[in-house]
Amino acid sequence: MTTNPSAGRLSQSDTPIQFADILRMLKKYGWYLFGIMALGGVLGVIWAKTQPNKYDGIGLVHLTQHNSFSLASISGASEDYSLKVATEVMGMTSPAIAEETMRQLNLPSNPNFNPDPANRDLNNPVQRDYLVQMFQSNLTVIQKNKTELIQVTFRSKSPVLSAMVVNTMIDVYFRHSFETRYQSTGDIQKFLMERMDQLKSTIHGEQIDLLDKEAELGVLDGGDHAGTSLLQVRVQAVLAEHVKAQSAAILAEAEYENMLKNPDSPQPSEIPGVNAIATLVTSLESLRSQRVALETKYGPNYPGVQQLKSQEAETEKGIAAARAEALDAAKHGVQTAKEQEASLASELANLQSQAKGMTPEAVKLEVLKSNYMSDQTLYNTLLATLGTGSIQAGLQSQDLNRFMPAEIPGLKSFPITRICALAGAAIGLVLGSIILGIVVMNSDTLETVDQIEQILPIPVLAAVPEYKDEIAAMRIAEEALPLVTLLSPRSAGSEAYRLLRTAITLMPVSQKHRVISLTSCGPGEGKSTTTMNLAVVLATQAKRVLLIDADLRKPTIAQRLKLPVTDKPGLSRFLSDDSVLAEDCIQSVEEVSGLDVIPVQEIPPFPSELLGQGRLEVLLAWAREHYDYVLIDTPPVLLVTDALIVASHCDTLLTVVRVGVAQKRALRRIRQDISKFPGKQMGLVVNALPIADTYYGGYGNYRKYYGRKGYGSYGYGEKDLY
Repeated sequence: MTTNPSAGRLSQSDTPIQFADILRMLKKYGWYLFGIMALGGVLGVIWAKTQPNKYDGIGLVHLTQHNSFSLASISGASEDYSLKVATEVMGMTSPAIAEETMRQLNLPSNPNFNPDPANRDLNNPVQRDYLVQMFQSNLTVIQKNKTELIQVTFRSKSPVLSAMVVNTMIDVYFRHSFETRYQSTGDIQKFLMERMDQLKSTIHGEQIDLLDKEAELGVLDGGDHAGTSLLQVRVQAVLAEHVKAQSAAILAEAEYENMLKNPDSPQPSEIPGVNAIATLVTSLESLRSQRVALETKYGPNYPGVQQLKSQEAETEKGIAAARAEALDAAKHGVQTAKEQEASLASELANLQSQAKGMTPEAVKLEVLKSNYMSDQTLYNTLLATLGTGSIQAGLQSQDLNRFMPAEIPGLKSFPITRICALAGAAIGLVLGSIILGIVVMNSDTLETVDQIEQILPIPVLAAVPEYKDEIAAMRIAEEALPLVTLLSPRSAGSEAYRLLRTAITLMPVSQKHRVISLTSCGPGEGKSTTTMNLAVVLATQAKRVLLIDADLRKPTIAQRLKLPVTDKPGLSRFLSDDSVLAEDCIQSVEEVSGLDVIPVQEIPPFPSELLGQGRLEVLLAWAREHYDYVLIDTPPVLLVTDALIVASHCDTLLTVVRVGVAQKRALRRIRQDISKFPGKQMGLVVNALPIADTYYGGYGNYRKYYGRKGYGSYGYGEKDLY
C-alpha cells in the first residue's frame, strides 16, 4: 500500500493558493474581516463628524438644439449636438470664466472660499493659478441625462455663496460667449460692407448707362423683339446663376477671412475638419482639467502630471494641424466659388458680345437692364444676409438660455454620515481582504489534506475529525481513560481510528508480526493520542498489542493511561541495564483487554545515545514473538533524532500531521528524512480536521448517523483529549 515516495515526487513544488484556501481563511478569519469593516465604518462616521458642512448651489442652463446659423450655410446643415454640449461644458469650466467670476464676487478675500490669506492676488500668475484650481475643484458642470439641460454645481461652506457663484458664473459665461461670437460676426460684417460699397458703385454706373440708353432709344420698355428672344432668355438665366455664384463666393471669402482673424471662434460645420477641431479642443480641456487636479494634489514633478503635459502638447499639435487643414479647405472653397463665378462671368460676356453683334439697339437695352437687375439682386441678397448676421451673431450654433437659477440650498451636501460610514466599511473590506490575501499567500500553516499530500506525497491512511469539544461537553468520571475510542466508540473520531486500523491491516507485510512507529513534525499534533487510540482499536480485534513509550524526553503515555505508580523498570532502565528483562517492564491496561504498555519511568540524561546502544533491537525482537502489533510512540522527528533511530528498526512509519498546527516547511524537512528509509511502509494520519473536510462531512450530523450509544458519562477536560 505504501512505500517510500520516488525522488521525482519528493521534489515537486507546492501549488499556488486556490480559491478553496481563501474560503477556508474567510471562515477562519471572517470575524476579523468583519471587525475591520466595522472599524472602517466607525472611522468614516467620526471623520464625517469632524468635517465642516458644505452646500451645493445648483443652476440649470437650457441648450436648445436646432440648425446652426452660418453665413455660408444656405442648406441649414446641423452641427453635432453632443459635441456642442461637451464644448459648452468645457467652456464653462475654463480658467478664464473661473477668474472672471472670482473677480466679480471678490472670492479670494472670502474666507468661506479661500481660507489662505497668503494667496489672494489674482494678478499674480502663481496665486491666480492656485485660486483657479481651488475654484474648479468645487465646480461641477454636467449634462443631465436624456435632457437638453446643463447642470452647474458649486460646493461651498456657505449656502448663500454657493448659489451666488453659480448664478454669477452663468452670467459671466453668457456674456463671454456672446461677446466672442459677436466679435467674429463684426469682422464678417466689415468685410461684407466693403464688398457692398464696391457693388453699390457698380450698380450706380449701370443705372446711369441704362437711363442713357433708354433716352437714346426714346422707350420706357423694350418689350419683346423677334429674332432675339432665345438669346435674351439665355442671358437672363446665366445672369441669375452668376448672381448666386457671386453671393456664394463673397460669403465663402467672408468665412475664410473670419477663420484667419478669429481662429477660436465657432466655424461652420460644413467646412471639412471643423468638427475634428471641436473634438480636439474638448479633449484638450479635459486633459488640462486632469493635469490641474493632479498638479494640485501631487505637484508639477509627479509622473502623471508630466504624462498629461505631453498629451496636451500632442493634442495642441493636432488642433494646429486640424485648423490648418480646415483653413486650407475654406481657402479651396473660396477658390472653387470664384472659379465658378469666373466661368459664369465669361459665359455671360460671350452672350453679351453675341447680343451686341447680332441684335438691334433694343437688345442692348435689355442686356444693360439685365446687368443692372442682377447686380441689384446681389446687393439685396448681401444686405439681407448682413442684417440677419448682425442680429443673430451672438446666438450662433445653439440657443443658450438660463433654465433655472440657483437657489440657496437648505440641506448640506457634504458630508453625508451614512455614505461616509458605507465608504469607510468598503475601505475596511478592501484593506481587510488585502491583509487576508497576504496572510493566505504567506501562510505556512497546513489547512487541508490536499496541501499535505502536495508537499509530502505519502498516502493518507486516515483523517481524524475534531472531537475535542464533543468529548469535553460530556460528563466523564475521574477514573475513565480520556480516549475517544473508549468514551465514544460510535463517534466519527472512533470510526476514523478504525479506518486507520483497517488501512494498516491491509498493508502487505513480510513478517507476521509488525512494529509500527508513530511520530509528528512537532509537539501538539496528537501523535500520542493517535498511538493510544490505535492501540485500543487494534486490541478490540482480539489482538495482542504492546505500546512502547519511546519519548524518553517528555513521556506522557503512563499518565494518560492512568497507570499506577510502581517500582517496576521501564524502557529507560531496560535500555541501560542488560540484566533487566522485557517481561519486567510490562504493565497492563485494565480497561482494554490485550493491551500492554512499557512506559519510560525514569528519564535518562542522554536519550539518543541510549536508544542507539542496541538494547532496542533486543526488545523489539522479543516483542515480535509475543505480540501481534508493537506500537512505538516517538518524539517529534524534527526536534530530536530519537524518532529516526527508532524508525530504522520498524516495519511501518506513521506520521501524524495536525491541520492548523503543522507547518509546510516542517513537512519539507520530513520529506528529506523519510528518503533515508527506502522500502519502509509509510503513511500519514491527518489529525483534528474540520468535520466538513473529512470523509464524514457527507453524512451531515455524524452524531445522529452513528447514534449516541457508548458516549458514557465521564468528565475529563479538553487538555487530555489529544
